[in-house]
Amino acid sequence: MRRYLYIIIFLFGCKEAYNPHIKNANYNYLVVEGNIVAGNDSTIIHLSRTVAVSDTSIAQPEINATIAVEGDGGETYSLQNQNNGAYAAASLNINLNEKYRLHIFTADGKEYASDFVPVNQTPAIDSVSWKYNNGTDVNIYVSTHDATSNTQYYRWQFVETWEHRPKYSSELIYDPSISDVRKRLPEEQIYRCWNVATSGSIFIASTTGLSADVVYEKQLNEIPYGSEKIDRVYSILVTQYALTKEAYQYWDNLKKNTESLGSIFDPQPFADFGNIKCITNPDEPVLGYISACSASDKRIYINWTDVQWPYSFPFCGDTTVLDGHHAEVFSHTEEYIPIDFVLPPPNAVKGSFIQCADCRLDGGSTIKPPYMP
Repeated sequence: MRRYLYIIIFLFGCKEAYNPHIKNANYNYLVVEGNIVAGNDSTIIHLSRTVAVSDTSIAQPEINATIAVEGDGGETYSLQNQNNGAYAAASLNINLNEKYRLHIFTADGKEYASDFVPVNQTPAIDSVSWKYNNGTDVNIYVSTHDATSNTQYYRWQFVETWEHRPKYSSELIYDPSISDVRKRLPEEQIYRCWNVATSGSIFIASTTGLSADVVYEKQLNEIPYGSEKIDRVYSILVTQYALTKEAYQYWDNLKKNTESLGSIFDPQPFADFGNIKCITNPDEPVLGYISACSASDKRIYINWTDVQWPYSFPFCGDTTVLDGHHAEVFSHTEEYIPIDFVLPPPNAVKGSFIQCADCRLDGGSTIKPPYMP
């Protein structure tokens, strides 16, 4: 889940430089992330609670809540609890001429609701492109336009997926039931892994000062030279949302204050919590901004052959383990892992450090996503 930094500072004026001591205030504010999505895309809302500045853990999910999308015409669409703070509904057949809001009841009995917002039509993404700066990085861009000039405010998110492999393919596995090695079954393979990551930054653009409602090559991502993300196949799915002016201002303020803090000359922290209120306790802050719109998305792939940059494997400490010593070496899976039989002598096994043959150590799953080649 994405983590945005919300900073709340009340300023009454000052006459000299001051470096504040941050205390662990007992703030436990509700954070609401997501959009009401019209059309065939799913509506997914994430609920969490704020944590102290000094807390390095991830945001605390708000579980067992009840969430519904409500129209000002009276219709209601329930979101299903997906666990771990996520709530979702398949495609919503909402009326583009009505306004909608999010209505939340938390497990502790509190009630929250967003303002009713109009449904914006999001134009299609024209392209998702990339450029390889030899020896430096790969930059990824999005381009779009609205011929009717009705959009003007845009926001993007992306999900990136990449396949990575270790230096060796371990064809053998140590089996304690026989105190020896045997051939791996297909479901035991640990050579191909896929990682999935969601964008954590805020990507927005406005065309209000331009002669046409066109966004050309807005940079979304930068992949450093030599990154394992393009060790094999890299995929990025970009999703585009049309915003209202008010939603754009919220995300613009949040972007400035989460990415530009550092000196008195930077934009100062703001207390604009968004368009969601606690009905049970109107004085309780709620963080987040709910928009309603259709979504446009586009996926591209980058193959390692397109960049051919070097990827450095760790030191592997290869060894040959003779027959009769397999259990002695490979039963301790935290160090060596069997690779394959080697000859001579008979039944000798090549071994290597586990980080050179188990892709799971770099994160991800050995289950290939259906959209990956």
